[in-house]
Amino acid sequence: MGTRFLDRTRDHRLAALLCAAAGAAAVTLAAVVPGLTSSHDGLPGTCGDEITVAGGTDVSLGNQRRALVESWNAGARGGRPRARLVEVSPSADLQYSQLKAAQESGTCAYDVLIMDAQWTAEFAHDGHIQALDDIDRRPLDDRRDFFPAGLAMGAYQGRQYAVPFNLDVGLLYHRDKAELPALPQDWPGEDHIAQLGDYEGLTVNALEYVWNHGGAGLLTETHRPSRAELAGRVHPALTAVARRMRPGRPLWTSFARGFKEQESIDAFTDGGDDALLRHWPYAYRHFANDPRLRDDGRLRFGVAAAPGATVLGGQSLAVSARSRHAGDALALIGYLTGTESQRQIFSCGGFAPARFSAFGMPPGVLRADAVGTVATCSDRARQASDRDNAGGEPDSVTQDRLTELAEAVVTALTRARPRPVSEHYATFTTTFRGCARKILSGADVPPEAFASAVSDSLDGKTAQC
Repeated sequence: MGTRFLDRTRDHRLAALLCAAAGAAAVTLAAVVPGLTSSHDGLPGTCGDEITVAGGTDVSLGNQRRALVESWNAGARGGRPRARLVEVSPSADLQYSQLKAAQESGTCAYDVLIMDAQWTAEFAHDGHIQALDDIDRRPLDDRRDFFPAGLAMGAYQGRQYAVPFNLDVGLLYHRDKAELPALPQDWPGEDHIAQLGDYEGLTVNALEYVWNHGGAGLLTETHRPSRAELAGRVHPALTAVARRMRPGRPLWTSFARGFKEQESIDAFTDGGDDALLRHWPYAYRHFANDPRLRDDGRLRFGVAAAPGATVLGGQSLAVSARSRHAGDALALIGYLTGTESQRQIFSCGGFAPARFSAFGMPPGVLRADAVGTVATCSDRARQASDRDNAGGEPDSVTQDRLTELAEAVVTALTRARPRPVSEHYATFTTTFRGCARKILSGADVPPEAFASAVSDSLDGKTAQC
């Protein structure tokens, strides 16, 4: 995830080669551009009869995205075409580069894109995805059931271009003797583990630091902060957190070792009874299934919403502008985001769902005490197959514990903020996290230089502190 975004020259070179490959044997992006690591799935060489769904590596327990696609195929859905899931990369940065390069090539090989939510504005502005209402309204008639903030991330200039597949919010995982922060300004402390490698995770954490240390309301949604606000509120917020990063403590280790998602999961698992971790909801299932964090049926960790503002993230589903199966692609999106599918990705995979009904909540009532009964993965599998514990999950993942996780997610959703909505998000995130790295390392970054670089990046200009 620390790989740089492709520059324009490489994008166009890749686009030309992808066009040449259309209609030929399937090629991988790694073969097209030397040094670009691809995944286990290649770009389809032809635009066939299947609906091709392209996105990043499925990190959910049991690969629930792939399971849903297989369920669609098994159901034969009224004669609609089968679907195929293509995982382009485990890296968010490379997912962006590869999906963007494929769309710029003009290929019709992809029909549905699984995109990080913050890419919507750029992909819509550049004509890479279709406005959903231009295809058909019917598969998504129940939009009131989506959490409004999640649905808003798929909108651009008043039109809906994508819908949320799953949401993400920052949660705090804690071991038995850990002391949870009581106030927003107490987070992060020097004993927090976080994702501070040079990739999108650093942008996420740095934005949360800004919002909880004097920069509330800045660098979120469409509000464009002034240079004075960047210098006078955003820069001091990052500087305040930098003062907490003592060598040898978990926060500094997260930064010095460049922790990403998996490294931070490992650090928490291997840590002591006072370990604290900021992570996404899907980490819960990984911990609950690790024997090192269970003791005679008792989980040796807990989860809670962070005390302050957190980044609202997640993956959205959009229809490629060059899909030859737009109507069927939208029907598949309707299936993947339906209530039962959303319940499955939460109960079995740990992804936060995008619908009120997935948590048994009435539309519009976003309160933790409104969360209803949440069935476990085993319960869902048993109902489908009449076999005990058909999901094979440990008994420690009980209904009460899943409900506790759901309540933490809902509480965090009430405090969640989206990243900046911009056609130039890729330029912004590269610049912002580069500046944040320097500040968190203790380097002398003048407030005016920081403000100038970040402001320029929001205009799409390459800049650095």
